[in-house]
Amino acid sequence: MPRTKPKETNESVSLNIQHYPWQKAALAHVDAQLADNRQPHATLFRLRKDYDDTMLGWQVIKRILCDSHRADDDCKHCRMIDDALHPNVLFLDVVNTSVDFAPVKKIGIDDVRQIEQKMWQTSMFDKPKIAYINGMDLLSTPAQNALLKTLEEPPKNTFFILSVTDVSHVLPTIMSRVQRLHHGKFSQERLLHWLQHQLSQQLHQPMTEAEIAKVAKLADDAPMRSLALLQSPDLVQQLSREKAQFADFITGKNSAQNLAATFEKGQESVQLARYCRYTENMIHFLFTKSVERHAEANDKMANKTRENSVQYATWKGVSLRALYRLHDTLMELRRLTDTNVNVHLQLTTSLTDWQYERSR
Repeated sequence: MPRTKPKETNESVSLNIQHYPWQKAALAHVDAQLADNRQPHATLFRLRKDYDDTMLGWQVIKRILCDSHRADDDCKHCRMIDDALHPNVLFLDVVNTSVDFAPVKKIGIDDVRQIEQKMWQTSMFDKPKIAYINGMDLLSTPAQNALLKTLEEPPKNTFFILSVTDVSHVLPTIMSRVQRLHHGKFSQERLLHWLQHQLSQQLHQPMTEAEIAKVAKLADDAPMRSLALLQSPDLVQQLSREKAQFADFITGKNSAQNLAATFEKGQESVQLARYCRYTENMIHFLFTKSVERHAEANDKMANKTRENSVQYATWKGVSLRALYRLHDTLMELRRLTDTNVNVHLQLTTSLTDWQYERSR
C-alpha cells in the first residue's frame, strides 16, 4: 500500500536527477510540446538496459512542474522534486517494487487504484498532478486494466508518465491512449566524449578515446555499463578473454567442450546472454556489409543483366545463416537454464552440433 512521503517519516531521499546527453533529443521534444501547450496527458517511453532511463521520466516531471518549464532554474518545485517531496508527484516503481520510495513486497491492482484515487484529489500550488509508473508493463493484466480506466477519463490537469521495459507486454488499449516518447540516436563519438569526461573526473590517468572505445564495445556501447567496465579493469580483462574464446569457437579454433567448461555454475544464463549479444553484433555487421555489397553491385550492373547475384558477406568463413542458427541455439540454451536439465551437458551437445553443421 502507498505510504506518505519520506519527509513525514524523518527519512531523507535525494533523487540526484542526472542530465544525460543521450536523453537530450527526447527532452527537446518535450520542451517543444510544453512551449506549444500540447503536452499529452499520458506519455510512454521504453527503458533501455544500462541507460538509466528512469531519469528521463523525472526530467519530464521537472519540466512540467518547473515555473519556467526549463527544469534548470532551481525553483521551489525543482528542489522539491529533487528531494522527493513534491506533493503533486506520485511514484509507483514496479521495477524496484516501491511506492513513493517505500519498499513493498509486491505492487498490484490496489496500488494502482490508490494512485487513481489520489489523482482525483485537489493538487497544490495550482500545478498539475503527475503519476509516474516506472516499469508499467510489469503490472498484472488486472492492474493494467485498472490504470486503463483512468487513462480513458483522466482527471483535469493531470499527467501520467509511464516507462516500460517491453512494449509487447502493455495492453493494446493502453498503447492507444498514450503518446510514445522516442529516444534519439546517440552517436559513438558523443558516447566516447561523455565517458572520457566522466573518467577525467574520477581517474588520475585519463584514458584515450581509442582505449575507451575498445572497452565500450564489450558493453555494446551502453553508457552506464561502459562506465562501470571502465572502472573495473579486472572485469574488462575477463570479458575480453571471454569474447576471444567465443570468437575462436565460432571459427573452429576452440571446441564446444572447452567453451562449455568456461561457464560458471549458476551464471550460465548471464554468460549466454552476453554470447547472444556478441552474435547479434556480428549478424548486424555482416548484414550491413552485405547490403553495401549489393548496393555497389547494383550500381555497376545498372545497364547489365543481373543473373549473378552478389554473395552475402562472411566473417572468417562463417555465414550469416550459420550465425542466425547459433543465435537460435544460444536463445534455446538460455531458456533451458530455467529447467532441471543438465546445463553443462546440454551446452556441450548443442554447441558441438552447431560446430558440426557450420563446417558442412
